[in-house]
Amino acid sequence: MSAETSSNGLDATLREFSGGQKLFGRYTLIKTLGRGGMGVVWLARDEELEREVALKFLPELIVHDRAVLSDLKRETRRSLELTHKNIVRIHDFVHDGQSGCISMEYVDGDTLSNLRADKPRKVFEIPELTDWTSELCDALDYAHNHARIIHRDLKPANLMVNQRGDLKVTDFGIARSLSDSMSKVTMQHGKSGTLVYMSPQQLDGERGTHLDDIYSFGACVYELLTGRPPFSSGNVDRQIREKIPPSMTQRRKELEIEGDRIDESWERVVASCLAKDPVRRPQSIAHIADHLALASPKTKTRKTPPLPKPRRQSYRIVAGVAGALCLLAAGIWYFGFYRSTPKPAQMTTVVAEPIKTDLAAPGPAILLGGLIVSTSPEGATVTLGGTSAGKSPVTFKELRPGKYPMRIALSGYDTIEKDIEIKGNEFTDLGTLTLQATKSAIELNSVPAGAQVFRGATLLGTTPFQRADLSAGEATFVLVLEGYLPSELKATLSPKEMFKATVALSKPAAIYKGMISVPLDPSSSPGVPLSIKLNPDGRSGTMTQTSKSGDMVVKFNGIWEGATLHAVTDEVISKPAKVGWTPESFNLRFTSDGSSATYECNAGGKAYIAKLSGQTISAVNSPATYKGTIRATDDKAGPGTALTVRLEADRKSGTMTYGSKKGDTIVKFKGVLDGTTLHAVTDDVVSKPAGIQWQPESFTLQFNADGTGGIYECKANGKTYVATLTP
Repeated sequence: MSAETSSNGLDATLREFSGGQKLFGRYTLIKTLGRGGMGVVWLARDEELEREVALKFLPELIVHDRAVLSDLKRETRRSLELTHKNIVRIHDFVHDGQSGCISMEYVDGDTLSNLRADKPRKVFEIPELTDWTSELCDALDYAHNHARIIHRDLKPANLMVNQRGDLKVTDFGIARSLSDSMSKVTMQHGKSGTLVYMSPQQLDGERGTHLDDIYSFGACVYELLTGRPPFSSGNVDRQIREKIPPSMTQRRKELEIEGDRIDESWERVVASCLAKDPVRRPQSIAHIADHLALASPKTKTRKTPPLPKPRRQSYRIVAGVAGALCLLAAGIWYFGFYRSTPKPAQMTTVVAEPIKTDLAAPGPAILLGGLIVSTSPEGATVTLGGTSAGKSPVTFKELRPGKYPMRIALSGYDTIEKDIEIKGNEFTDLGTLTLQATKSAIELNSVPAGAQVFRGATLLGTTPFQRADLSAGEATFVLVLEGYLPSELKATLSPKEMFKATVALSKPAAIYKGMISVPLDPSSSPGVPLSIKLNPDGRSGTMTQTSKSGDMVVKFNGIWEGATLHAVTDEVISKPAKVGWTPESFNLRFTSDGSSATYECNAGGKAYIAKLSGQTISAVNSPATYKGTIRATDDKAGPGTALTVRLEADRKSGTMTYGSKKGDTIVKFKGVLDGTTLHAVTDDVVSKPAGIQWQPESFTLQFNADGTGGIYECKANGKTYVATLTP
């Protein structure tokens, strides 16, 4: 067993133990089970009772403080009264002055926290939790009403399932006792429990009640059904005190979890358990079990004994009765009407003191009731019995008992119409009613057909395309077809109406050309000619940037987002000597007809822009071999260098032969054919004379459209070399 670190950051080192060691004269250690709460837990054998037990060892700070140890022993032994089949049994509290531990029932299973994490979607569905929830309700009802003990640290990690599938609640009363004991010895008074499952009252350090466990119950179920507690990031303390968590259905949507529909009764009960005000929560676990239609807890709630009847008084009784009546009247108004009016955002039925008696009505007095209606989203118009009370959340007061027709309407959402029964002497809270977005229909066609239809990253189908279950409102669709530019369609979907559209897809131009400039920098150099050519896949291609030193030709690859191609250059095809190059990322935005595009690139703190226009490329019918003489442009009379260019069948690669007195140098080249212009670079020596130096070079071959001739041009060493070529 290694060092144990308490929750307040202080080291509480435990002695080293090993398997097979015998402690306290009766326990033989078998293996460690891990850390639980504030102590290391070992599996051990109780030699006296001949059974396996779990031993939770205490931090040394507690063991060595006799006063605190005595308090902890007394509090822990209260848990010996818990003898419920779904509560882990506490057997004994033992110590020898050096070590101390709590002996408890060993559970041969795993926690609900781990079992949830092992699920494919990391959540349980309601049918999987029903039996365990019923057992948890039974255990809590027993603890609260029979043993009069609250847990104070209820969480999925403290709920275990044994090999027989039975739920076992662990650390009942132990976690709180350990936390309180550590607070005493360290003088750092904290709050027992685990933050994300704490009620606002527990967070504020108030005296614990069973209503704290009911809050934690709701937080546990919320996490098991959604994958996260109600509040798990950011300022959790403040959220617990002030914020209403989203419904479990909404949380699943936020986390993109697909699964079964969460029953409304579970939504309502969990939201009610998470109420900030404890009087707004279900007042007993049995109440929760009833609303979830679970098996009723098997233990009976103790009834509060009646107050003893006062002895007869003399004349004081008259004054006492009069005073009591005055106080009763004030109490009825304050507690029955003012204090008992629930907050609209909660999801429970609150039973108030008598709200009001209709004294004007003949016959017996009528106790009036109330209704609270909340919706998600808020702002729906709520009408009850033909009377509108405004936008949700809304409260109706002073209602006669009976059934009322209710109507909830909000633009873009389905209208809810149902009958509501109002009971006398009660405020009925319907919880948060989740409004369903009104569905719209869409019919999309494309020319040509067969385009994939995306909404965001989701593929909806292929044209011709129809759907009748889309939410009303603004929507953007992208149509994608191989060999064509993606087309973006913005649509306004109206409730219960069919949106129809036919999209004509466009092929990209053979090449896009323009000038790169820096609009926000007037002192920048003149624009740079730019050419963009897309490959047939529409996602890759070549980019040519022309400078005084020659043409830089690079390949690029990208991905489409709507009608925008996000691309990055990744390979140099050719570049002038001594010109540096680093990969760059850029965006290309195309018009719907593909006739033009915009180039944008951010580099070196500047934004580079180019307006590109689509152009056609004339086919080149060039012969296989061209010859000419290379001369520098400032050398008109020199003998020059004999040049022979042999093209391969693709007309984009081949060999060049340079003649000299020492012999011929033959090199291979490859390039990109841009209409009638070949941008190329030499990349491999086939043969060369001894003593001849050769370096790779980039060059262009500009052919006549009919192939009857061409121009060779190369820039190197500060000079421009040209050659007139003939077939």
